[in-house]
Amino acid sequence: MIVYIARRMATAVFMLLAIAFVTIALFFGASKDPARAMCGKPCPPETRAKVSAYMQTDQSPVWQYVQFVKGLFTGRTYGEGAQQVHCQAPCFGYSFPNRSDVTTLITERLPVTLSLALGAAVLCLVVGIGLGALSAIRKGGIVDRFSIGFAMFGLSVPTFLVGLLVIQVFGFMLNALPYSGFVPFSESPADWAWHLIGPWMVLSFILAAGYIRVTRTQLLNELSADHLVAMTARGASTRRVNRHAVRGVMVPVVAMFALDVTALLGGSVIAEKVFSLHGLGDLLLSGVNESDLSIVVGVTLFSAFLIIVGNLIADLLMPLLDPRIRRA
Repeated sequence: MIVYIARRMATAVFMLLAIAFVTIALFFGASKDPARAMCGKPCPPETRAKVSAYMQTDQSPVWQYVQFVKGLFTGRTYGEGAQQVHCQAPCFGYSFPNRSDVTTLITERLPVTLSLALGAAVLCLVVGIGLGALSAIRKGGIVDRFSIGFAMFGLSVPTFLVGLLVIQVFGFMLNALPYSGFVPFSESPADWAWHLIGPWMVLSFILAAGYIRVTRTQLLNELSADHLVAMTARGASTRRVNRHAVRGVMVPVVAMFALDVTALLGGSVIAEKVFSLHGLGDLLLSGVNESDLSIVVGVTLFSAFLIIVGNLIADLLMPLLDPRIRRA
């Protein structure tokens, strides 16, 4: 197990370094010059060259990549003299439009995204597994048909449309829910939850559709397995059979849940934009719009790190949930 974890960690580090390099290379290949945006108009060529040198965007992608990796461990310094700016390690870069290092910006936006992601993940897990299990146990009934229709609708409708419908119905027509803003949990837990009910509804509706389909399909497969059919023939209770079947369902559900939670923690761009939540997704979008390489690379790498860690946790949990994987 220790060797397996060490191997996965080494693979994770390699993937993160590769993602950082690809992001920097793509940014330099497709983005406009960040120095032009910072220089303003009019911007003479010599002034633009000085701004670019100060921001260190006049170097090659390979040089940028090496400096980025070094900054994670030793920090990074921009400019010279009185205009010098230092970014403490771990330095994900310095955002000149925001006049702040990216690590601080991520830390400031993380509570919003964390609140949005965890609430939506728990809600979609409860709804998805609950409806999926009921659909499989009562196959062909009203609950089954409703669950299938719910799943198909959730998988086919885009997130922004569901968000706009929630705002229109519950925010404007019924005036029942707030449609923008965020209140920190430390200030008022009740207002914190009240402002996030709308985004939670939207994201859980979209994500729950996948859990319904996976839970229903896996549970039906488990219930038709030979060992459970034999248990039923020997007179085992329905509750006991269902309990054994659910254990086999948990493996793909845990894998999905780990990926969904970590992806949400990396920022839900559409939901945050629709509900005016200033989380990591909104930060990444602003970095793209402002051609801010530091924000783009920093948030992308942070999101990739969360997804890789979530994958690793799911891989370690699966043998505990299913003895067949542990034996293999």
